[in-house]
Amino acid sequence: MKRDEAIQQLRAARKELTETLSGLTEEDFTRSKAISTWTLKDLLAHVASWDEEMVRVLQTFTMPGESAYTYEISDRNGFAMWNQEQLAMRAERTPHEIMSEFEIARRDLIQVIEGLTDPVLNRSRMTSWGKPATGFELIQTQIDHDREHAEQVRSYRKKIERWARARQKLTVKRKTKKE
Repeated sequence: MKRDEAIQQLRAARKELTETLSGLTEEDFTRSKAISTWTLKDLLAHVASWDEEMVRVLQTFTMPGESAYTYEISDRNGFAMWNQEQLAMRAERTPHEIMSEFEIARRDLIQVIEGLTDPVLNRSRMTSWGKPATGFELIQTQIDHDREHAEQVRSYRKKIERWARARQKLTVKRKTKKE
């Protein structure tokens, strides 16, 4: 993979995820347990927090010596504790604020990648979760991450459609009873 191809794939994956969000209401974004235990707003905050983390990790690729972090993300429980901490920090933000952060975080990630060369992105560096990875591997992780969550949003949209059809049937049934 080359840097420009990686950026193109990042943009395509983000477009796929963003398109799944089109037309959803604020109620849809804040409905509890929309995506497992999260609201859709939580899901977007989660994605934004990982883009921000990738910015921090990729910025270490140009520094001399080994990567050093003042914190550590544990891979225990699938990063659940770190994810929950990130969501807690964003809990009071509105869906609009989270969407803005979601967009800015990806823009920042792409800007950092644009400043790196293919040889730098081919380096393996230590991540904040204590495992080495190349820049290209980290980028692929973000591409896969967006696609995984796009599929979850598509499933959520199907639930919304089923709920709407069920409400419509109930309304027709009640209307028929009254007549």
